[in-house]
Amino acid sequence: MYLLFGTSSINSVQPNKTQQQAAYPLANKMSDEQSAEDNSNFNSAPAVTPAPQEAVINQDWQSTDRSELLNRANQMYLGKNMLDLSLLLQNYLKQHPQDMDFLLLEAKMKVETTLLSDAIAHYYDLLRNPMTAAQQSEIELQIKTLSHNSIEQLTRIYSWDVLAMFIEPLLQLAPDNRLYILSLAKAYAELYQEALMENVLASLDLNDPDAQKIRQIIVAQQRPETIDESPEQDNEVDLGRAINLKKYADQYVIQGSLSGNPVSLLIDTGASVTAISKQYFNRLSNRYKVNYLGRFSIGTAAGSIMASMYQFRELTFGHVTVENLPVVILPMGEFDNADGLLGMNFLREFDFKIDQRQSVIFIK
Repeated sequence: MYLLFGTSSINSVQPNKTQQQAAYPLANKMSDEQSAEDNSNFNSAPAVTPAPQEAVINQDWQSTDRSELLNRANQMYLGKNMLDLSLLLQNYLKQHPQDMDFLLLEAKMKVETTLLSDAIAHYYDLLRNPMTAAQQSEIELQIKTLSHNSIEQLTRIYSWDVLAMFIEPLLQLAPDNRLYILSLAKAYAELYQEALMENVLASLDLNDPDAQKIRQIIVAQQRPETIDESPEQDNEVDLGRAINLKKYADQYVIQGSLSGNPVSLLIDTGASVTAISKQYFNRLSNRYKVNYLGRFSIGTAAGSIMASMYQFRELTFGHVTVENLPVVILPMGEFDNADGLLGMNFLREFDFKIDQRQSVIFIK
């Protein structure tokens, strides 16, 4: 329904926010094999080679003391050994389906290996099981932390399509959750889906002040733009400092630094979020892979894919820097002449203009 990446639109000086985004053209390069590999086992750190006893845990778990087995399972989780952990949990929970310590560990594993919305939904399902007050508090805290952090991050980078797909299943599970209601309604408003926005807001009072603010987003979009009739002063316009670009056909690549690592990104004003290829990400040292935000459903020309999102310390090009930038890891082959896409979650922080004749970008 919603698309994250659009066709590159280099010719515009400032991209129109109301412009409809087309499907990301390079996504057709993604092979079925690469997609399946990423969707099955793409973790926030390289997999640890399983120890011999872990490789046969599905055979000897019944003869192991519960506390020792739980400790072993936690070590697998900390070591990112998700395959053996999945086998252990699958076998153990067949015999002990109500063991909440193991169920909670399974939920933590799902946060690392499945769509974040699915992982949160799993936590909601756990609330139906018998448990201690401490375990219930832990589950409720996990739901609140994961959902609030993701909504905050996706809102901050204006990724309304991904935000909508993230919240839709959660609102079905918690239809009275005010944060879900307002966040989904705002995402629909920003996507110019007035009917969907009103359906979501129908559960709130008509005069609810937060709901009225969201409705004003639609009103502002329908308001005709005012024309500036002041005399042109093009000769006095400060375009900012120039950064050289590399031109490949009708595409432009900018070179910079991602958390201290050299990076080349294709400028794509139709991409709402900056993205890098899986191959480039895998070449980075683990110390750069900080603040894993989760996996989200991303729309591309090849269909919906599951992609991981990380928050990097900084992205710098020449004299401009954006700190704590969320970046999507695309499960596809190398980009031609680049390591990924430079999206609007970076560019919208500045005034910029691309001079195609000189192959430079002016940023201030």
